[in-house]
Amino acid sequence: MEITVDGERKTYPRPLTVQEWMDLEQVRNQEVAIIHVNDRDIPPDRRKSTLLQEGDRLQLLYFLGDS
Repeated sequence: MEITVDGERKTYPRPLTVQEWMDLEQVRNQEVAIIHVNDRDIPPDRRKSTLLQEGDRLQLLYFLGDS
């Protein structure tokens, strides 16, 4: 399966959920990470159920700011 992560093409041996991808790539501070798939926000409660598809575009962002 091939997806684009922050503009870089990456290949994975099988389809992954967003959460599996985050764990595989050892994404730090997952609780404040913002994930967009094909320009749509994936809320934390949907990461385990959202399956990445061939050709998806994934963007990883972090929330920075005051509360």
